[in-house]
Amino acid sequence: MEKLIITAAITGGASPEGNPNLPKTPEEQVKATLEAYEAGASVVHIHARNPKTGMGEHKAAFFEQAIVPIREQCDIIINVTTGGSGRRVDGDWLYKVIPEESVKGRISIIPDLCRNPKSKPDMASFNCGSPIIDVYSKQRNDFLLNFVMVHTFSDMRYMARILNENRIKPEIECYDLGMINNAIFLEEIGILEKPLHFQFVMGTLGGVPATVNNLSHLVNQIPGNCTWSVCAVGLNQFPMVTMGIIMGGHVRVGFEDNIYVQKGIAAKSNAEMVEKVVRIAKELGRKVATPQEAREILGLTKA
Repeated sequence: MEKLIITAAITGGASPEGNPNLPKTPEEQVKATLEAYEAGASVVHIHARNPKTGMGEHKAAFFEQAIVPIREQCDIIINVTTGGSGRRVDGDWLYKVIPEESVKGRISIIPDLCRNPKSKPDMASFNCGSPIIDVYSKQRNDFLLNFVMVHTFSDMRYMARILNENRIKPEIECYDLGMINNAIFLEEIGILEKPLHFQFVMGTLGGVPATVNNLSHLVNQIPGNCTWSVCAVGLNQFPMVTMGIIMGGHVRVGFEDNIYVQKGIAAKSNAEMVEKVVRIAKELGRKVATPQEAREILGLTKA
């Protein structure tokens, strides 16, 4: 069994108010990344944060403020987000208010970041379809978020072209089985390049439930020459990560998906969650990959 690649998804689009330990600025993202790297992560997944407000803001300059210092201090693999272009369920297009939230706006950070070798990412998320991302509050008996990330096949073709031109490996984000089929189709017609790397995102409302049977089914649908990783939201995170380790896949943890290190106990840092994965892997006899070993597994060139 090949060594385990651990990705630390350190922020996501989460609100700082919802998690006081969330890295809120590029400087805090650098610190969180270095801690996760020391704990055993070989990949960091980054969403841009505005250094003044601490809120997510998808601008190349904010990515660069985090990526360059990270590059200068360690050899972790940099994976940036390009997903999130969307429309609220009630029909209002988000990018009418925020232009960079269009598909072209989200992917435009790639050529901007690649102009500087120090800020060029290794990988980027590639949503292979249009997932529903809803959050429901039992306490309020209402939906806190109504959001569809819209990606047509024309959108995906455009995104793939930008990634291919800049030699950035797409991480195929799959929130349900149909997105695997989309990726295989795009590869068959020459839009995506082999070997594919899949990131199964489980447990979102509107996506595939986080169960062992569902993970097994997802894994069985991908071509044999592909790599895969699993993440899951909330308290589903560590059970699904453990199954990913056992099944020979790779894993993602971090504040983007979950704020608890165990039920009722909030994680103090992303590194604390990475440390837990390393302990689980050790108990199961699975060695953890270094960034260079992860590059070889994923078919990446050295930064």
